[in-house]
Amino acid sequence: MMRERQTARYIALLLALLLLSGCAASVPLKQVDGATLPPPELAFAAPQGDVAEGSAQAVLLSLPGAQSGRLEYVSERILLSPSRHPAEYALRRLFTFTGTTQSAPLAGEVQLALNPGSSIEISGGTATVNLAPSALLLDNEERYLVSRAVANTLTQWGDIRHVNILINNRQPGLDTAATLPLGSLGRTEDGDVAALWQSASKVPANPDSPYTAMATLYQPVSAGRGIIASAQLITAQGRGLEQLAQALLEGLSIPSASLAGLPRVPDLALLLEQPIQVLEQAGSTGRVVQLAFRERLNEDLIAAGIPRSVMMASLTYTLTTFLPYTAGIQVRIGNELVSALVPSGTYEGAGEQILFPDGLMQRAQFGRFLLDECTLYFTNAQGSLSATRRPIPYHQAYNPRFLLGQLMLGPQNTDSQGGLLPVLPSGLKDADLIGITRQQDTVLVNLSGQIRALAAGFTHPQELAMVYAMVNTLTQQGQAREVCFFVDGSQEGTFVEAIDLAGVFLRNEGIIR
Repeated sequence: MMRERQTARYIALLLALLLLSGCAASVPLKQVDGATLPPPELAFAAPQGDVAEGSAQAVLLSLPGAQSGRLEYVSERILLSPSRHPAEYALRRLFTFTGTTQSAPLAGEVQLALNPGSSIEISGGTATVNLAPSALLLDNEERYLVSRAVANTLTQWGDIRHVNILINNRQPGLDTAATLPLGSLGRTEDGDVAALWQSASKVPANPDSPYTAMATLYQPVSAGRGIIASAQLITAQGRGLEQLAQALLEGLSIPSASLAGLPRVPDLALLLEQPIQVLEQAGSTGRVVQLAFRERLNEDLIAAGIPRSVMMASLTYTLTTFLPYTAGIQVRIGNELVSALVPSGTYEGAGEQILFPDGLMQRAQFGRFLLDECTLYFTNAQGSLSATRRPIPYHQAYNPRFLLGQLMLGPQNTDSQGGLLPVLPSGLKDADLIGITRQQDTVLVNLSGQIRALAAGFTHPQELAMVYAMVNTLTQQGQAREVCFFVDGSQEGTFVEAIDLAGVFLRNEGIIR
C-alpha cells in the first residue's frame, strides 16, 4: 500500500507540473498546488555556511584557427564557480589557451590577463573587460582581433549582449593616435576579422561627416543608488573627440529604451556653459575631458532626483569607457570645480567623502556606483506573484544569499514594479539563513526554524507564494534549475502547514502574473 500511495503521489505531481508548464496565461496562486519532486532518497546534505562547490562545464572559446587565422569556436571544459558569472572563468581560460593543431593562442607570445585588482563588470547586458598593460604590446589589428574574440566568447551567455575593452583603465582606440573609438562590440558570426578590421579602421575622407557607433551609456538609477549600463547607438556630427563627447552627453539625456523606471537626466548638452574640451594630460598618462556646466545644473539634478555624486559617476564612466585614451574628466558647475563628493543612497560607501585632486575624476573612483538588475518576486493585489527588477551591486547578481536578503527587505521604491507586497514573513533575518550553496543545477537552502514561527499565520496561498518567490528568484538567468530546502538541517514536515519540504522545487513560471 505504501508503494502504491507513493506511485499515485508521483503521478499526481507530474500531472500538476505538466499543467503548469503548459499554461501560457497568468494563474492565480489560489488555483495552483505546490509542485515538488520528493525523491525516495535525497542526494543532498543541508549546507552549514555558504561553501560553494565548483563544477566542470563546457564553454565556447573564440580563437583564431591555426591555419586560417579566422575566429572559430572551440569547446573547452573548465571549472566554474556557482556564485560567480561564468564569463570571468571562460576569459581566463581564453587567455591561457596555448594552442592546438586546429587553434592558435589568442595573442601569440603575448600573455594576456585582466588588469590586477579588476574583474569583469557586467551591468545592463554589457560586460567591460579591463586588460593588463601587456595588451599594449600588440599592434592595433592584433588588439582588434583580441577584442572580437573576447566579445564572441562573453556573448555566448544570454545576459551579455555587448562588450567594452579597456587596457590599464583606458579605452585603447583603433588607431595609433587613439582617436577612433572601438565602441561596444556585439557578437559577430563572421570570423573574418581581417575584413572587419579594414572596415572598422577606415577613416572617412571628410572628418566632419556624421559618425554613428554603439556606445555604453551609464544611466543614473532611482534614489541615488548608482548607475547602470545601457548600450545605445549614438550619432556624432564628426569624429572629433569633442564631437563624440557631445554625442554621449546627448545620449545620456534621452530615456533608455531598455531600462524602465530611471530618472530623467536633464538636457546636459543644453546646460553646457562652454564648449567641451579634450586635453592631453601632462606626462602622457591620458586625456582629460573638461565639462563646464551652468549653475542651473544643480537645481535640475535636484528636481530630477539625481544626486550630484551619481551624475558625476555617470559622466565619468560613460566618457572614459568610450573615448580613446581618456584618463578622466573635470567638471565645473558655475564657478565651482567639483573636487569632492559625498555619496548618499549607494549600497557601498554612503557618507564617505571622495576627493579628486585637481578636480580629476577617474573611472576607478566610482566602482562602488556600478549596478546591475536582478529579478525578484512579490505578491500583487490579486495574491499572485509578480516579477520586479531591482538595481543591485553588479558583483552581487550571482550571490544567492544576497538575492534572498533582497527578498527579505520586501518591495522598495527603486523597484521597476510598484504596488507589490512582501512574500517572506516579517522579522526574518540573514542570520536565519543557516547556509546556502549550489551543487550543479541545484541551490541548497538551509533555513532556521524561525521561518515556521514567523509564518505561522500564513494561509495556503501565502505559503505557496513564499516558497515560489524564493525558488523563482534563485533560478533566474539560468543560474540554477531547482531549489532544495531544509529547516534546521532537516527535510521533515512542511514549511508552515500545507507544503512539504521533501524533495526539490522546480522553477515555476505558471504562477507569475
